[in-house]
Amino acid sequence: MANNGMVFDYDAIVVGAGAAGIAATGALCAAGLKVTCVEAASRIGGRAHTDTAIFGVPFDTGAHWLHNEHTNALKAPGLALGLNLYRAPQNGVTHGLKDDSVLWDEFDRLYDAIRQAAKADADTDTEHTTGRPTDRALSDLVLPTTPWSYTAVSMLALSIARDLPDTSLRDIATWEGGDDFFCREGFGHLVARTAEGLAIRLSTPVTGIECLPSGVRVKTGAGEITARAVIVTASVGVLAEDVIRFDPPLEADRRAAFELVTMGDYNHVALLFRPGAVPVPPDTWLTYQLQPDDMGIARGGGFLCNISGTNLTCFETSGSFSRALQAAGPDTAIDHGIETLSGIFGSAIRRDFLKGHATAWRHEPFVRGSYAGAMPGGHSQRKVLGRAHAERIHFAGEASHVGQQCSVSGAHLEGLRAARDVIARLR
Repeated sequence: MANNGMVFDYDAIVVGAGAAGIAATGALCAAGLKVTCVEAASRIGGRAHTDTAIFGVPFDTGAHWLHNEHTNALKAPGLALGLNLYRAPQNGVTHGLKDDSVLWDEFDRLYDAIRQAAKADADTDTEHTTGRPTDRALSDLVLPTTPWSYTAVSMLALSIARDLPDTSLRDIATWEGGDDFFCREGFGHLVARTAEGLAIRLSTPVTGIECLPSGVRVKTGAGEITARAVIVTASVGVLAEDVIRFDPPLEADRRAAFELVTMGDYNHVALLFRPGAVPVPPDTWLTYQLQPDDMGIARGGGFLCNISGTNLTCFETSGSFSRALQAAGPDTAIDHGIETLSGIFGSAIRRDFLKGHATAWRHEPFVRGSYAGAMPGGHSQRKVLGRAHAERIHFAGEASHVGQQCSVSGAHLEGLRAARDVIARLR
């Protein structure tokens, strides 16, 4: 196609075939545009990927929970595809408590305090005079009141993939709440199914994006391609480290946003046992009492047990503790998970252990972390990350959504938003 005398290969190019890139590519194709999607990895899905080879059953190496089902953008497509989506059971078990309402009451108290404090900060916002909105670290607010406070705090930390001192109070307060769902075939499988029929080039890393007089040139490991516009869905971890070079260079305020909205760490230590070894119902969330370290940070996680009835249990970790396990290596991470379960159910569980696998998203070269959380003072920077650059370079991903950040649904919605922006510009 031609524009101002120039001939382009495509109307639009999408960089990245995760949830945002798949959504954007589908929407652009539905609008009748000529589109291609280029993906650096050898598979689609990004941080939503279901593996069936490791354990012989669906294992979500990344996202597993369909959060806030009443607003989750992937629920309806999953049901339309005929996948087995179901409400996450309320099968919570807390080791050391006969009545785990003690833990959940503390969790609710903390979350109510977060919302109230965030509202108070917003009511006294000083952005119009100081240039920066009122905000503080979550750790400034969340103070222990019971022996189970740090366990409740750890569940907050899992949601944000980071330690509380590195978390914006107002960012977490914007989350949309609701019930969670699971997909029996795997959340990553659901995302992959939504990509069926789309033109996606795998193993094609992008190294540079250059603005032309009426379009863009995208430089890849397989050569150069041109289009009238591009949507970039790479993670902020990749963008902040200049894996992709932009011409003209990215603006100073976007660079500053990379310092305030950063990749966190959330990993699974997946453990496969013989049937009945973990004596709880399918999809039970198992917690135990945690204590803080010298920095006041809880060291531990929680277990999602017998996932969808498969005898697969995942030890979920986040923040600096998750980074420490990554650095120690998969064998250490697996052993820590088994040792923790042994302390809960007895040492006999080791005899029923079959196989383990530990994820390390910080070490994935095309991602460099799990998902993006805001540092204190950074919650307003998500909108900066979603702005177009030099008119024809658009951005999308969970990092730029406000309300469903840190989620696959948020990434999907941002992909659709960016596609609408491109369609409006090209027409």
